[in-house]
Amino acid sequence: EGSPGVGGVGTPGEDGYVLLTASAACATATSTTIISTAFTSTSVATSARIVVFEENVDTPTLNTDIIASVSRDGTNFTNATLTDSGYVTGSSGQRILTGQADISGQPSGQSMRWKLALANNTVKIHGVALQWS
Repeated sequence: EGSPGVGGVGTPGEDGYVLLTASAACATATSTTIISTAFTSTSVATSARIVVFEENVDTPTLNTDIIASVSRDGTNFTNATLTDSGYVTGSSGQRILTGQADISGQPSGQSMRWKLALANNTVKIHGVALQWS
């Protein structure tokens, strides 16, 4: 038995979490695009649901300052219309944004990816989830 921490040994199977934080300053950038690595699906998906955990820095406009899209072939993306589904807890902090996308018109593939196009430096992204069928 060892003590948990960097280089330490903990007890396998215990509860835990990982907190990743970063900050960056860029005086000229007003937009950012984040694209996930590919997730391999077991079949060719025709629809997708995306969930974004987001925190306002300024006052963003959904589907303008925050644009979510999904790909089933890893290259071609279809926009999902985001709606505000409320806050993670209470009435401030992280919001839950959800959206659906019909990806049946994309080239066939099993390489699922999501993309977020962020404009005007108005948000912080805390997490993204993607479902497909």
